[in-house]
Amino acid sequence: MNLSIYLKRSLLASFFLVGYDGWTEEAAISFSGLAYQEQVQLSSLFHFQEGRPRITDQSFILSGKEASIEQEFRLNIAAYIDKEGRQEYLCHFPARSLWFSRYLRQPSPTFEHCEGLQTYLDSVPADEVSLVYASENIVSPSSFMGHSFLKMKDAEDKLAHAVSYFTEVDGFNLPKIMFESLVTGKEGYFIISPYEEARRYYKDIEGRNVYEYDLALNEFDKEFIRLHMWELKDKNIDYYFHTNNCATLTLDILSLAEPSLNKHSKEWLSPLDIIKYVSEADMVKSIQVSPSVGWRVRAFGDSFSYQEKQNVFIALAGKKQDSRISSFFQGAEEQYLFHEYQKALNDWLYFDGAIDYRQYEHNRMRLELEREIVGDYMMDLSTYKNPLNRSADAQIIFGSRLQKEGSHLLISWLPASHMVTDDNRNALSESSLEVMKFTAGIKGNDIYLDEMTLYGIESYIPYDEIVGGVSGRFKLGWERGGYESYQRNRRFRVSAALGAALDIGSSVLPYASVGSDLSMNSHAVWMSPQVDIGAFLYLANGSKLQVKYWLSFNELRQSELTQGSAVLNSYYIGHNAAIDVGFSHTLGENFDESQLIFNIRKFY
Repeated sequence: MNLSIYLKRSLLASFFLVGYDGWTEEAAISFSGLAYQEQVQLSSLFHFQEGRPRITDQSFILSGKEASIEQEFRLNIAAYIDKEGRQEYLCHFPARSLWFSRYLRQPSPTFEHCEGLQTYLDSVPADEVSLVYASENIVSPSSFMGHSFLKMKDAEDKLAHAVSYFTEVDGFNLPKIMFESLVTGKEGYFIISPYEEARRYYKDIEGRNVYEYDLALNEFDKEFIRLHMWELKDKNIDYYFHTNNCATLTLDILSLAEPSLNKHSKEWLSPLDIIKYVSEADMVKSIQVSPSVGWRVRAFGDSFSYQEKQNVFIALAGKKQDSRISSFFQGAEEQYLFHEYQKALNDWLYFDGAIDYRQYEHNRMRLELEREIVGDYMMDLSTYKNPLNRSADAQIIFGSRLQKEGSHLLISWLPASHMVTDDNRNALSESSLEVMKFTAGIKGNDIYLDEMTLYGIESYIPYDEIVGGVSGRFKLGWERGGYESYQRNRRFRVSAALGAALDIGSSVLPYASVGSDLSMNSHAVWMSPQVDIGAFLYLANGSKLQVKYWLSFNELRQSELTQGSAVLNSYYIGHNAAIDVGFSHTLGENFDESQLIFNIRKFY
C-alpha cells in the first residue's frame, strides 16, 4: 500500500475511534492521558527523547518530519484500530500492535498473514534474551569504548542470534571521524546475525572478552523485544557518537521491558553504562564470560615461571618429539590453572599461525586425555576483571595547581572515557581513553583554556615472554602548558610513542616508551623526541601511585634538553569519586620549576 494513502487512513481513523471491538473511550487516545510508565514505554518504542525522535526514517515515524510524541501516538493507535489498514499495520509494526492489544485489553494479535515477519519469527527464537558486552579495544576507533548488543536464543541453546547496531569507521582520519560522529552523523547499521559468528569475531579476531548477562524477562517482554527487532530492520538510523550509539539504542530496547532504564536516555551513554544500569535494575539472573585467547594465555600463565611456560611452548610447537605437554603441581588449583594455560597457548599458537591444524589437533587430543588426570573442574570468571566494578565512563574534575608564581584553579570535563589515574584493576590493562576532554583554568581575574584533548589513548599491556605485548600512547590536542615557562609555547600537538610494560607482580607495572611530539603554533612547526619511564603501583590502602620520569629534546623550540619527574597518588572513594595528590618537577637549561597538584574527581 502507498505510504501516503496509509497515513491518510490513519489520520481519518484518528477522528473516528468508535465502534472497534467495543472500545469507545475517546479520552484515552491522548498520550498525555496515559500512565507515566506507559508514556515512558511508548517513548522507547517510538525511540523519542524529550519529545523528538532519534530515528527519523519516514517508514518508522508516521508523524513525518514535524514529529511529536502526541501525534505519533494518535496516528499509530488510529492505524491499529483501522479495519481496512489493520492487517498491513500488524505486519509493519508487530511490537506496537502487541502493545496496543494489551493496552486495549484485546487478545494478542496473530501474524500468520505476514509472510516476511512469520519467516523471521520462525527463524529467530527469543526464549532467552541476554545483554552482551564486548570489552574495549582502544586501538580501534570504532570499538574503543566497547560494544553492547543483544543475544536472543532458543530454550535448547541450539539457535542464537546477535542483534547489533554499529557504524563503520574506515581509516584513521580522526578529525573526519569525530566531525561525522558528532555533527553530521554516520550511517548506522542494525543487523541480526548468527551469534556465534559475532562472539568469535570479538573474541578471536579482535581479542576482546565477551560478557553475557542473561536477563530475567517475562514471556511478554521477550516477545515484545523480538517483535520490535523486526520494526527496526532495514531502517535508516543515523549514528552519533554521543547521542545515538550502540548503547543508546540498546537502552531504548531494554526500556521496553524495564521502563525505569529510560531515565538514563538523556545521558552520553557508553556500553559500560548499559551493563551497570541493567545490573542495578536487578534484571540480570546469570553471567557468562568468554575470554579472548590472548587474555587466557596471560591470565592463566601469570602464576608460572618463564621456564615452565617455555617448556609448554616447546612441547606444543612439536619441537621435541618425546616432550610431554603437561607437568603437574601439588594442589588442585595449580593443576587446573596449568591445564587451562596449556589449552589457551595451544589455541594461541594455532590462531597465530605458529602451528598447523594437524599439530593443533594432536595437542588438543593429548590435553583431553590428560584432563582425566587433572580431574573435573569448572572455571568461574564472572567476578574476575569484572567490568561492573569499574568506575563510570565520564568524569568532572575540580583541582588546583600550586606554583611559585601563584596558584591556578582548574576545572576539567571528560565526557568519555577514562584516565590512567583511574582504578583499572578490573580493566584488561592499565590504559586511558580521553575523547573531547576540556580543562579551563582560573588565575586571579583570568579565565583561560588550559588544555583540550580531542583524542588520546595510552595502553600498557604487560609484556609476556611467550605471546609478547606492545605498549604505547597517542594524543591529539591543544595545550597551554602546565608550567609558567611553557606558557609562551601554546601549541597544537600530536604525540605518539611505543614501548613495553613488565608485570612484576599483581600490583606493580613498570613501563618504558620512546616517541616524539609534532607541535605547531602560529610561529613554527617542530618535533621533540621523548623518552618516558614510569610505573603504576596499587598500594595496601587501595590507592594507586603513579611515578614517571621523562627526557625530551626541543620541546620548547630551543634545541635544549628538558627533563621532568612526577609522583601522583590517587585515593578512590568507592566507584564514584577519587582524590589525587601529587608533585612534579621540570628542569631545563633556562628554568627550574615545581608544582603541587590536588584534584577531586567525580565519576558519573
